[in-house]
Amino acid sequence: MKPRIKVLSVLNEIGWGGDESRLLSMAAGLDSSRFEHLVITLLDHGSEMQHAGLSDREKQYRDMGVVVKSLSKEEPDTITRSKPANGLQRKLAVFRRARRLARIIRRWKIDVIDARTAAYLVAAVAGKMTRTPTLITWYGLWDEDTISWTWPVTTSLLLADGILTDSEVRASQFRAHLHAGQGKVSVIPNGIPQPSSAYNRCESRKLFGFPDDPALRIIGQVARLIDYKGQHVLLRAAPKVLAQCPDAAFLLVGYTLNEDYQEELERLAQELGIGDRVRIVSYPGRIGDVWSAIDIHVHPSLFDSQPIAIIEGMSLGKPAVVTSAGGIPEMVEHGRTGLVVPPGDPMALANAILQLLESPQLAGRLGEAARQRYEERYRPETMISALENIFVRMAN
Repeated sequence: MKPRIKVLSVLNEIGWGGDESRLLSMAAGLDSSRFEHLVITLLDHGSEMQHAGLSDREKQYRDMGVVVKSLSKEEPDTITRSKPANGLQRKLAVFRRARRLARIIRRWKIDVIDARTAAYLVAAVAGKMTRTPTLITWYGLWDEDTISWTWPVTTSLLLADGILTDSEVRASQFRAHLHAGQGKVSVIPNGIPQPSSAYNRCESRKLFGFPDDPALRIIGQVARLIDYKGQHVLLRAAPKVLAQCPDAAFLLVGYTLNEDYQEELERLAQELGIGDRVRIVSYPGRIGDVWSAIDIHVHPSLFDSQPIAIIEGMSLGKPAVVTSAGGIPEMVEHGRTGLVVPPGDPMALANAILQLLESPQLAGRLGEAARQRYEERYRPETMISALENIFVRMAN
């Protein structure tokens, strides 16, 4: 029997970003008769991040049968530092961490390294040390409407044997910056399973403090609480929506590593006079519980590639208002599978939301077309099959 290909996914830590959802989907669906999949984090598991619910995220991985190991436990660092690191020390720390990871790669006899976002540089250097083919999954960095090309990003992408992204717009940027051909940069759209919930619509709404009112229409955003996801734009759109549709309310769900931003959003809601009609929360349960409460999905990103939340909403047939940021127009066709508005425009966002609230027929038609688009393009099997082909090609 032909030996299985060993794929090692390397992350900085287990968080709540879209890339971790993509990895979880991949881990659950890889053909175990052909691939052995291992996952390792460069940082300890969630110790200082418990407030962000990362331990709940690890539980999701465990429930799917995915064992996540930690570099510091598998290959402890023998050097301790009491003073803050300067630039040179940080570069040396990258090298030392890569050397520790390289020892694990050799010990576990890894065939392909699957490097994820913030682990890119350490994984790429370790790949060169061990001569192990390295694939980096990368979506770009938010930097005032540009891709930010810091030396760690550029170095790691140049060292990598392959670069994977989820949208054509990002792939074009990477190819142009790196002068890389079609062969090095690949596009595989995200494939995510349909979220599920044990709660019905009414029960889910009670979880977030909404009344049991059949007439209530909930406009929801599911995204990390971070400025480029545009929650502040949605809040500025909300007063116009609520003035014309008094039976509406807003639910913003997402984890944050910056509590100041969440507090800023809560202050903004109060200043706009809509605090009693808005819930801004983190939720450690199934993401399907959130979707069960939502009638209209809004994704007002200022920067993005191919958001997981949009795919989840599509899979459930949720009518959506999204922005034209990044690769989103590759996913959502305006007037056919959703409504697309310019980023950073609260009035355009409000008008589009009202269009869906005032026309249930339009909302239903867009939601059903979005669900069909999901079936055609964004099921996990489609993504996993393409990933398996890349792993086989790189291993051979």
